Amino acid sequence: MSLRGKVALITGAGTGIGAACARRCASEGARVAVLGRRRERVEEVAAEIDGVAFVADASQPREMKTVVGAVQERFGRLDILIANAGGHGVSAALETDDTAWALARTANLDTAFVSARESLPALLRGRGSIVFVASIAALSAGPEVCGYTTYKHALIGLTRSLARDYGPRGVRVNAVCPGWVRTPMADEEMLPLMSKRGLTLDEAYTAVTADVPLRRPATAEEIAAVCRFLVSDDSSIVTGAVIVADGGSSIVDVPTLAFQR
Repeated sequence: MSLRGKVALITGAGTGIGAACARRCASEGARVAVLGRRRERVEEVAAEIDGVAFVADASQPREMKTVVGAVQERFGRLDILIANAGGHGVSAALETDDTAWALARTANLDTAFVSARESLPALLRGRGSIVFVASIAALSAGPEVCGYTTYKHALIGLTRSLARDYGPRGVRVNAVCPGWVRTPMADEEMLPLMSKRGLTLDEAYTAVTADVPLRRPATAEEIAAVCRFLVSDDSSIVTGAVIVADGGSSIVDVPTLAFQR
């Protein structure tokens, strides 16, 4: 029960990694506030873990300020922020209009920045911690994901800036970069590949991880375990770190793949 007595706020917590983080934090003794834009999803997760649900947009300052205030009023403190909300930005630059560019920024960077800024006063009081759920798109570029790649890269800069500025006051800030993770959002991303090659969902995941050293995608629970480590006292000396949880995909020397085929 390494998080007993702690209070955690998790954004994008209705499904996938966010929901897994909520369950893991609750199982470790934390009191958990789950936030998302889809009421049914966040209320279902909150009910499962005896937490509290908030329907809000993490990119909107007024909404986040209200949520953070409500969490403190209910629990008396806030110790942990796991900023998991994200998505959008799937197109190459020439196919990305101003609206799509702004949407990618809002979903992948504004949600993180706003939730962190509004949570920081409470986190400073309790010498708490922040984990940003980024992506291996923060470290490299996939095809035709200009907005997503750009703003996930920016999220690493935000991680380091906050760690530098607020470390002297006791707040730790880290980022996790998953590769493929079996979540509802990733399932949707498999659809074009499934259609093009006539694959099942399992076969599609096998295809996209064929060159990954561990040869499989992560589960949401595996990424939640990494997040739990980073918000617990087990990582008390770790801040400004970028933890890659991708099954080894980012270490592969792409030009040498031809020798294996």
